[in-house]
Amino acid sequence: MLDRIRLNRSFQVHTLIWLCYTIYYGLLILYFNNILFTSDFIIGFLLLRIGDILFFYCVALWVLPKFFSVKYLYILLIVILGVVASYIGYRYFIEVYVLVYLKIQSTKDINLGKLISLGVFNASNFLIFALGYYFAQRTIQQQKDIAERDVEIANQKTDIAKKELELAEEREKNAILAKEKAQAEMAFLRSQINPHFMFNTLNMIYSKVRAASKEAGDIVIEFADMMRYATSTKLQENEVDLRGELDFVQQYLSLHKQRNQQNAHIDYDEEGYFSSHRVVPMVLITLVENGIKHGLIDDPNFPLKIRASLIDDVFVFIVHNLKNGHSDQIMDKGNTGIGIKNIIKRLDAVYKSDCYSLDSEDGEEDYIVTFTVDFNLMKK
Repeated sequence: MLDRIRLNRSFQVHTLIWLCYTIYYGLLILYFNNILFTSDFIIGFLLLRIGDILFFYCVALWVLPKFFSVKYLYILLIVILGVVASYIGYRYFIEVYVLVYLKIQSTKDINLGKLISLGVFNASNFLIFALGYYFAQRTIQQQKDIAERDVEIANQKTDIAKKELELAEEREKNAILAKEKAQAEMAFLRSQINPHFMFNTLNMIYSKVRAASKEAGDIVIEFADMMRYATSTKLQENEVDLRGELDFVQQYLSLHKQRNQQNAHIDYDEEGYFSSHRVVPMVLITLVENGIKHGLIDDPNFPLKIRASLIDDVFVFIVHNLKNGHSDQIMDKGNTGIGIKNIIKRLDAVYKSDCYSLDSEDGEEDYIVTFTVDFNLMKK
């Protein structure tokens, strides 16, 4: 019964994701190609999306689970090429025969080269999505196996003293395994995302949209810079350049304003020379996201205030926002997924307790969070 409930929930989630993707992608095609929203468009579009769905689940649920190993590496490559070829063949059959038969398009409208290149491009995207899904599922299963193993160990122990000792040893081993696994997963995800490919793609998009809109082109370039920083290997270090973190915050705020069509009022100011100091990465952006998530920033009379100062080697970062009135603001997770509690753990691992502080003032109408680092104490 429990497995059936989980299966139903999984089916509902997958259905919702594909529905949202189909609507979003369809709107993009209609907008950029200036196509009318007709029944012929809906039929042709849905037939092609069926191919996307079949390709994704074929790779994620059959090809990777069956052949992903060093032993079957060559077979895996051959099978993937075969599935990609089948996917392109499906799109060719739909566009050349089915859509022509239904009189949705004519043979004159078919460009074989464009058809094949678009098929390869879509197959590459869904192949990456399938890889991410497969490894996410495998990681979840590994976590379940570890949890079940811990339960079995706990149930088998009768001697309390012996059980506590063995559980402590098991936790230490699991912590080491979790750290190694996290590092391996991060390295794998970085290799799969392929930042070089992503940045080349963004540059291609920039070159195409800049002719139509310089503003849109500038947004693409700014987003590319943010992604280049966010995927940089230096973020794996305990500390990064403070100047770079502040630049990242400013880029994020700029894009947020663009996304909200300038209906986001943000008062940002900084004082001091930041280039000669280092700070724990992704702390500042999480505090800013927390303020935006819970704050009301569309009031020009009470903008989101952000202050960064470095005076006498004491760095102070303040985020002050008006509450949105729907919920009490707490220092919780921002959109980065890095919770404040995790940030404090990371700060404790790098700084001495008297070298930094992370304080909040929860007023009736506003909320203030202040992050302070005393670099003078760190030198001692």
